[in-house]
Amino acid sequence: MLEIEKLLNRTVIHKVFGRGVVCAADDKHLEVEFPEKNKKSKFAYPSCFDGFLSLEGSELETELQAAVGQWREESGADEREALIHRYEKTMRAIQSRQAAAEEKKLKAAQRAMEHRSNYSNIRQAKKD
Repeated sequence: MLEIEKLLNRTVIHKVFGRGVVCAADDKHLEVEFPEKNKKSKFAYPSCFDGFLSLEGSELETELQAAVGQWREESGADEREALIHRYEKTMRAIQSRQAAAEEKKLKAAQRAMEHRSNYSNIRQAKKD
């Protein structure tokens, strides 16, 4: 795994805060200063590089990606994402079936109204 100290004074990019510099690091956290936002934030390492932060043009990228991959495996993040994906797919299928059932009910109601109308027209014609 990448030694966290190697990230000190490196430039990172945050999706919301923009460019920042790693100003401190301990066992499992990075502190990043974002000068443009006048803000310091603490991030869990290495999970922060799985969506929040990216390292700006660095030779450490390969080591960092290996650390993130190891974290994802150990934390079960890949399994959680697979479960979420499966859940979302199932929910879309359920919603699609519900919409199809509603459409079928609507068509059945329309056919019933047409039959009633036709029946009423036939009865009216026989009376006349």
